[in-house]
Amino acid sequence: MKTFSGLLRAGSSFLLTGHENPDGDCVGAQVALAQLLCALGKTAHIVNPDPLSRRFEFLAKHTDFSSYRAGDGLPEFDTVILLDCSQLSRVGALGKRLANSGAPIGVIDHHVGGESGDGCVSYVDVTAASTGALVRRLFRELELPLTRDAAEGIFLSLVSDTGWFRYSNADREVFAMAGEMLTFGVQPSDIYDAIYRRNHPDSPSVLCDSLARHRLLCGGQLAMVSMDKALIERGLKADFDTDEVLEPLRCIEGVEVVALLKERFDGTVKCSLRARGDVDVQSIVSQFGGGGHKKAAGATMRLGLAEAERALEQAIATALGARPAASEDRPGP
Repeated sequence: MKTFSGLLRAGSSFLLTGHENPDGDCVGAQVALAQLLCALGKTAHIVNPDPLSRRFEFLAKHTDFSSYRAGDGLPEFDTVILLDCSQLSRVGALGKRLANSGAPIGVIDHHVGGESGDGCVSYVDVTAASTGALVRRLFRELELPLTRDAAEGIFLSLVSDTGWFRYSNADREVFAMAGEMLTFGVQPSDIYDAIYRRNHPDSPSVLCDSLARHRLLCGGQLAMVSMDKALIERGLKADFDTDEVLEPLRCIEGVEVVALLKERFDGTVKCSLRARGDVDVQSIVSQFGGGGHKKAAGATMRLGLAEAERALEQAIATALGARPAASEDRPGP
């Protein structure tokens, strides 16, 4: 069982899970892997640390998702697969339960450092555009036919992590794979509508108030937004995807890095960074125990919001070779 395919063949009942607040890549890859395991004659249960977002409820038409709270029971399993993350610490309270289970753990991931995570066997490629793309490769390696449901999950993973093909990771493999998924009946417009055209009536005001807080720092090369707990709570009630704040700021001329800081209710701050040029934001967040990709990364900072702002600005300024805030830096309107 030294190969990932060996791990899949050796197990009989699998528990699939991923990081907290699972995104489209995470849940899409889970759907596809569940279909792959079914084709192998295995049993697969998807149990995530958080419930399925309303944006991805269309997946529940054909795939069962459940979420875990401390003390909950779990379905029977003999193998664990982490998708779109590689460390049990990213899985919340469920991570401790899985660590104590004694079950072998596999990792399917495309983030930097994924091969050094908690998996006894890993299927990791940091050049892959999404975790779902890696599951597609597994279908080929195991010579298993795709199903329509697996194709929908893979397509979702691709569009989620390439920004609907806008980002630089949208390479030839991505476009070829996306086109292949359409041959299985995947409808891109239906998926887009399900994700982006069912917003809560309060979501525009949350977006506007978030963008109004932006500041341009480091001579205009850094755009930073901080969302305090009150704004975060409003966003939660509106099922607002905070990543929507990032793209308008990344479109500002001269901005090289966008930083979104979210004050969490446990006293920490979650930061998300996006780069437009050659700045390696993964190396920046690694200073705070985070990770991700060169152009998209994040970390949980054990600092207050104001302290986190200062520390992150300094780290980004150093990476940019720029100075931190000064008189010419200007706040948003």
